[in-house]
Amino acid sequence: MNELVVIGVLFLAMGLWGGLAIWKMRRELQSLRVLVANAGLQSPPPLHINKPTEQPVIQTPILDPTPLSGAGSALANPPREARILLDELQGKGTDAYRFPLGWYSSFKGATLQTAQFVRDVNHILLTGQSDSGKDNAALGMLLSLALTKTPQQCQFAIVDGKGLDWLAWEKKDHTWLLATDPEHIEQAMMKLTAERQRRRAILADAGVTKWDKYTGKDLPLLVVFISELLLLENAVGKSQLTGWLNAELTAARAFGIRYIIATQTASNFSTQWRSQISLFMAGFQPSPSQDAPNVGLTTNELDALHVVAPSSLPSPNNQAGGVFCVVQGNQALNVRTTLIDDRDLDYLMECLPNRVALAQKSHDELLTSMLAIAHQNGVKALSTHPEALQTATQQSSVTHPSEALPVATHLVPADEQRRILAVAARATSRRAVCREVYNAVGGTGYNNVRLVCDAAGLLMPTPTAMPTASAA
Repeated sequence: MNELVVIGVLFLAMGLWGGLAIWKMRRELQSLRVLVANAGLQSPPPLHINKPTEQPVIQTPILDPTPLSGAGSALANPPREARILLDELQGKGTDAYRFPLGWYSSFKGATLQTAQFVRDVNHILLTGQSDSGKDNAALGMLLSLALTKTPQQCQFAIVDGKGLDWLAWEKKDHTWLLATDPEHIEQAMMKLTAERQRRRAILADAGVTKWDKYTGKDLPLLVVFISELLLLENAVGKSQLTGWLNAELTAARAFGIRYIIATQTASNFSTQWRSQISLFMAGFQPSPSQDAPNVGLTTNELDALHVVAPSSLPSPNNQAGGVFCVVQGNQALNVRTTLIDDRDLDYLMECLPNRVALAQKSHDELLTSMLAIAHQNGVKALSTHPEALQTATQQSSVTHPSEALPVATHLVPADEQRRILAVAARATSRRAVCREVYNAVGGTGYNNVRLVCDAAGLLMPTPTAMPTASAA
């Protein structure tokens, strides 16, 4: 009996000890939570599929309306976080392809000035001496468009022969073209001309005169960024560049193409193509003679508008990068852009969708390439009879995992890919392929034809010679 009492007392003591330990742990955990709360820390954000796991921390924004000394209305301290910029942009609405220009001080306080690529701005000239922030300004525009529009709504052609600053865009689904080597610049220019001509044919087939009126889903807005115009001149020569710019800027707007052209100064380039620029954005210039070529207004005209001219802006060497004189028509304003640092850039780039990988290549694709080469040299396929094609389709209505097709089957069904390949081997144009396969000339059908033919190397657009200044 005494033994049972002793055992009971032991169990009771153990229970009390365990309860005391649990109570102590809870008190310590609660104390830790209080410390974390007092320190202003938060728990890590939950993980989201296709979202970066590390988010830059943003405090509640307090926008400083103080203007920068000597820079007109441009802010001295624009918001440093790119997502504050994006939140402001979203609040203004992004239906018309809105993008940011920069921050200025107004009677409302710190204000973001924006523009739109639909019913507002056609082409932009972005100038300024070294370190004035031209690339950062363009980056803010492209990122804003990419984060508010899908790749089916907006795509980019980036021509940058200066270095590797834009290389991260290569794998992104929004990127239609990226040329980072000076040797590829001329080819990129010809590809842009071919794309304009292709879009013209699509609009003509659809019976509309302007991209704005086109209701198909296969022509996203194409924004072309040229990071240094002088490199294009070095690649093709002054006369050829002038002719190309005259032709492209004059016609591009109607076909859903917008240009952002950057250079240190436009004073040494032709004035003819500059008449197609609808928005000038100029950073620091070393002399008043540089004002008119870069913003379209003289120093005196800018003074009359109570705006600081580019030649009077603070030098970027004095910690005044990102300050611009913006001119559109008879309106002008001084602004300062948000500096997008590496951490914000890495995070935002992770938010953008990557390009879908093509289906795995195999020896069957060699046959497809051979058919393309044969077609281009006038050699006919051995059998292109419709009955034979139909029989082949019926015999293989389900794609075997080992069967190689030009693109992934979730983009274009396997049967449609085989039909496109067969017709393309004997057709004279992609438009003809679309008519035969889909009984249409545009829309989703043509987009499928383009995807398959691009991947297989069939009926590739032939680059045309760029117009010269005399031809233009």
